[in-house]
Amino acid sequence: MGRNNTQLSFYQFWNRSFAVSCFPPTWYIFQRLGGVLAFIAYKIGLSPNMITLIGGLTGTYAIWQFSVLPLGLLETVHLSLMFSFVYILDCADGQLARATGKTTPIGKWFDIAVDLLLIVLFPLGIASLLLGSFSETVTNLMVSCLIFGRALVLITSSLKRSGGEDHHPSSSYLKKIIQSILDTPVFYLWICWARLNPEWLIMSALFFGVLYIIESIYLSRTFFK
Repeated sequence: MGRNNTQLSFYQFWNRSFAVSCFPPTWYIFQRLGGVLAFIAYKIGLSPNMITLIGGLTGTYAIWQFSVLPLGLLETVHLSLMFSFVYILDCADGQLARATGKTTPIGKWFDIAVDLLLIVLFPLGIASLLLGSFSETVTNLMVSCLIFGRALVLITSSLKRSGGEDHHPSSSYLKKIIQSILDTPVFYLWICWARLNPEWLIMSALFFGVLYIIESIYLSRTFFK
């Protein structure tokens, strides 16, 4: 059943009343910006699934741009803004759904499917940019690690939330630093700036791939208790 939409205010969205707990950069920056976008979408009558679709299309375009643009400072800033906007859209659809009472299993799985699509496409975009710069073995290893690691994290965290287990902020500064490094917007921005140097890019992509595999193992530990 939907909410009484006349009660929704900008302050509620700005205050992250409809956001779920998450890693520090997302919580303090991107969920708030996502709330602003969700409020705008609410006012103009966009549905949560429409926001998800726009995010998927924008993300696909951003990945294509990543693979074809020259390696320059202006291009890096352009890509950083594009990927940040893609992630803000990802934060906005869930907030809009919860605010308007339009959370559905179909919407949830549509959101996961779009996330998985971008998880697969991004390493392929990186590989396309680096074509011929490194051996096929190294490039394939990077693609495999990044897809496998990020997909595992998405699936594991989605299963945990489906089981009613949400992320709880850690009081440990070390954990907060690690969580911040692993947070999706930090990953996006790191990779965009590493793009300026092909060697840094391939090493960064491998680094994150391994980190995400470790994170997925850490997240899944509760399944075996």
